[in-house]
Amino acid sequence: MQTLRLRAVIYPENGLWVAHALEMDLIGTGASEAVALRELRSNVEAQLSFAKQENLNPFTPAPAAIQKLWEETNLAVLGMVRSKIKTPLRSNRFLEWSDAFKKK
Repeated sequence: MQTLRLRAVIYPENGLWVAHALEMDLIGTGASEAVALRELRSNVEAQLSFAKQENLNPFTPAPAAIQKLWEETNLAVLGMVRSKIKTPLRSNRFLEWSDAFKKK
């Protein structure tokens, strides 16, 4: 069984929640974390479908600032560092798809 696993950092921005996939540089936004994650999942699935149809690589890393946000969030959760970013409300998630996008 093949599983696609992506990392996503979730943070508030301009009154909305943003879920940003690190391996694909895609985002989902919404009034709550759950809505942002649902939109991100939909965007990832659309990108994977398009890339498969066009025989393209769907993976483009998120910018370094977003990658750093993921690392800072993990370290803060472990109590190893205090974040210098003024956004205290953020979290990291893993998104998974099993067999849904297997190469045929």
